[in-house]
Amino acid sequence: MSVTVQQVFDIAIRLMDAQNESTGSTDTADTKEYRLRTPSLLNSILDRAYSASDNYPATTDRARPICPKVSAMDDEIQLDEYICTGILPYGLAGLLLTEENPTLANFFWQTFLEQLAAAKMALPACEDSIDDCYGFLSDSVEYGRFGRWL
Repeated sequence: MSVTVQQVFDIAIRLMDAQNESTGSTDTADTKEYRLRTPSLLNSILDRAYSASDNYPATTDRARPICPKVSAMDDEIQLDEYICTGILPYGLAGLLLTEENPTLANFFWQTFLEQLAAAKMALPACEDSIDDCYGFLSDSVEYGRFGRWL
């Protein structure tokens, strides 16, 4: 399932408790400014979260992969669902509240960073062989040979 900017925005607004109290709608006069700022603020944290995503490409050319950016509320975010629905809303809420409520913004930002770190640690590891470019692992050099210098 692909997640849109609108869905991340909806979760962030509900975390901030800024939705309409009677209908639950996140599209209100009070959230109009937040809606306008959301795509650019979300773009500022997509690259930070990209390396924790399941679809982060493994490259061998030493180039840093860049997450595709969003420009509208109906754009799909090119990260896995866990990152989009469980981590990005906290970062977005923190950035949206920076001026209005710095204490709550710091809480959301810290939660974003903690969840992002946990997601990075939970990624499956891969195993590769090690090239013996110095000859230490070959039969020609014994393990104790360099135990002391003469």
